[in-house]
Parts: sequence; C-alpha cells; structure tokens
Amino acid sequence: SAPAGAPADAPEAADAPAEPLTDPGSAPAAPAADEQPSHSEHPLASYVLRVNGADRPVTDVWIGESLLYVLRERLGLAGAKDGCSQGECGACSVQVDGRLVASCLVLAATAAGSEVRTVEGLATGGRPSDVQRALAECGAVQCGFCVPGLAMTMHDLLEGNHAPTDQETRQAISGNLCRCSGYRGILDAVREVVAGREAADEAAQAEPDGGADAHQDPARIPHQTGPHGITGNGSVNGSGSGSGRASA
Repeated sequence: SAPAGAPADAPEAADAPAEPLTDPGSAPAAPAADEQPSHSEHPLASYVLRVNGADRPVTDVWIGESLLYVLRERLGLAGAKDGCSQGECGACSVQVDGRLVASCLVLAATAAGSEVRTVEGLATGGRPSDVQRALAECGAVQCGFCVPGLAMTMHDLLEGNHAPTDQETRQAISGNLCRCSGYRGILDAVREVVAGREAADEAAQAEPDGGADAHQDPARIPHQTGPHGITGNGSVNGSGSGSGRASA
C-alpha cells in the first residue's frame, strides 16, 4: 500500500531512473590533452636580425610577423610608424642591405642575415644626422608621424645622388605621404643638406694637407664601361695591347 499522504498512482522513489541534468544547448566537453592535434596552425621561428650594427635575437615568434611589427613590438624600435600596413604611406620605411623598403610588407624572418637600418641608426654619437637636423630646422617636422620615413628616404636619396634637383627630390619622396608640412620644408631641407655637405668638402680641401681624403667619395657610382667592358682592340677599358688579356 502507498504511504499515507501520497497519491495512489505515484511511483516509488527507488523505481525512478537516475538521469543527469544537462543543458541541450551546451557545447560538448573538450577532448583530453592527449587527443589534441600535435601540429600548430601558427608555426614559431627564432632568428637573429642585425639592426643598426648590432645583432638582435628574436625568439619563438610567429613566422608570419612583419619586419615593422618585430622592430616595434619585439625589439622596441618604435621609430618606424604603422600608417597603412599596405606599403602606401612610407611611414615605416627602413633600409635592408642598403635598399629602401616598406617594412610593413617585409617578413621579418626573411631579413635574417641582412643589414637593417632604422631611423634610430641615423644618429652618430647620440647627435641627430644632418638630414634629421635639416628637417627640424626647415619646418618639415609637424606632427612627426611621417618624419622617420621621410628621413630614411632622404638619406637613401642623398647616398646615391649627392645634389638632387627639386624634381628628383619630389620623385624620391613621392611614396611618403605627409598631411601637415606641404612638402615645401622637405625640399628646403634637402637643399640645406646638400649645401652643408658641399661647404664641408670645400673646407676639407682647403686644409694644409690639401684634403687628400676629400676627393674619396664613398657613395660614388662606379663608371660604367661599354658592353662587356671590352674595347675594340680586345683590352679591358682600353688599357694594354690586348695580347694575353681579355678578348671578345
């Protein structure tokens, strides 16, 4: 007979099946650690970047990180700016093996073993370079965001062309966007650097020793010879009689 006070048709508690209370919308439990996939979707890499003359190790980072990200976030060199991440604004310009590049488009791992120079490497003995000083003195520094890239572009220009015209300067900085300066101060800064370097060369030549080293131009472009560098008489650059030397 049923206990007193209970309905006659109520089932006994011992007869009720024990079912766990679950939420139908809950996610399935995660697999055990030994069931997790062994591969990683983001492979890591370690390498050494040579930046501004010093070796800088980069350890256990995602292999797809850009040179700009590694310079700023891994190495603390925040001079290069992230303006567009598409290589359009020039704010992240640096030199890799002497070539001007947009660091936001370069994989940092591919620059291992190369010489990287950033705006922090332009100063000498803690003193800004003549290009950096000229940019400040000519009013080209406004908000300052694009100036590091402009300084790198100007250095790159003047290393290959020691007396650029205004048109050549405009062409060189065409990849550097500047919202503030109007570019006039940049052109003035290039002229000031050229004039200052020419004056320094003249002063060196006027010294008592004759400025023997003043004519040695480290950035001079080598003279280009004719096809294969061989003249009609079979000698190299027209020297020698041609017998026993280079021939066509």
